[in-house]
Amino acid sequence: MDSLEKKELEHVTYSKEGKIAYVTLNRPEKMNAYTNQTLNELGLCWEDYKNDDNLHVAILSGSGKAFSVGHDLSSGESITTEPPAVHYGDIELYKPVIAAVNGYALGGGCSMALACDIRICSEDARFGYPQAKVGITTIGGPQRLPRLIPGLAQWYLFSGEFIEAQEAYRLGLVLKVVPNDKLMEEATKLAERLLQCSLNSIKHIKESVERGKLLPLNEALSLSKQITARAELTEDYQESLRAFAEKREPAWRKR
Repeated sequence: MDSLEKKELEHVTYSKEGKIAYVTLNRPEKMNAYTNQTLNELGLCWEDYKNDDNLHVAILSGSGKAFSVGHDLSSGESITTEPPAVHYGDIELYKPVIAAVNGYALGGGCSMALACDIRICSEDARFGYPQAKVGITTIGGPQRLPRLIPGLAQWYLFSGEFIEAQEAYRLGLVLKVVPNDKLMEEATKLAERLLQCSLNSIKHIKESVERGKLLPLNEALSLSKQITARAELTEDYQESLRAFAEKREPAWRKR
């Protein structure tokens, strides 16, 4: 399994095809409910993706009939003791991640999808935070959902009502809705489109998005200016300017 040993991963599958990393939650018998072990394994995958210069895009998905129904409550683990995870913003990752959501994405599973940069879903997808219906609470939901659908998030968080695929598209939570059997094919096509762009540009843009989104606008713009100044010093940026002036395709080092 390249730089990860198969024996290290029991709840997640991880593979690389060209410049695309495929990360798949693999507890279909539990509808991909995750445990702390699952999150630790995901952490290994994300660190490998982050550090492998040959990988430019990742696709996160779930095996079987669900993306993930959140933390496995039968594990007896407290959600406040979960290890570092992308959906809580604990891992600094400035490469793009596409979520390919099939079936249910609930609770922490929904937060995991919302933490990705781009989301597409199958026609049977359902997003939501049903915790209030059963008398528990959520860490990621109150932070992720209001930033994406302000003014509407509280209804879904308080009521536990699911957001169906077409409604998720209407609200802007997903880029597109595709037939169930075309989900991974379409996700891969999106990844391939990103591979035509400058990884250097995407990394700096994502850093600006992630670091700036919680700042006041004037501070965010100042930060973005600093990040852009750093990007301008890279070879790929200078090559982009030369290519533009010479009316040719750029020959980026990281492509």
